[in-house]
Amino acid sequence: MAKGDLHAVIRLTKREVDELRRQLGECLREEQALMDQDRALDAALVRESRVADAEPAAAVTFANYLAVHRQRKQEVAEGLAAVRARIEALREALADVYRRRKTYELAQEARDGRAAEERARKEQAVLDEVALTTYRRRRLENDG
Repeated sequence: MAKGDLHAVIRLTKREVDELRRQLGECLREEQALMDQDRALDAALVRESRVADAEPAAAVTFANYLAVHRQRKQEVAEGLAAVRARIEALREALADVYRRRKTYELAQEARDGRAAEERARKEQAVLDEVALTTYRRRRLENDG
């Protein structure tokens, strides 16, 4: 690796981005599963409520069902809050890594540009020297 070369750092930040994106995807899937579970709990409550309305014997146990339902809804809500906090943290981390990567890429582009200019300057100096040497030889041949 040449002095001042940031390609290795850029590769590392790309891997870091990939890992954060993978983690974010997992959290988003977990969030979706919890939202699906929440909707399923709501649908189950509607079914149980209908059964309790239709059958007086089921109405006796409905209060217990309702307490369990509320507890499960609370657990799902807490899980959603935790997952959403992780999602937000991952998004912030991802944005930070993207900013760092962009900084490294811009710095590397500038270094590559300066290196290309330096190579072009050296090549031009060699070509100028060749041209000057050729001119001197021709002049000596013509004068001599």
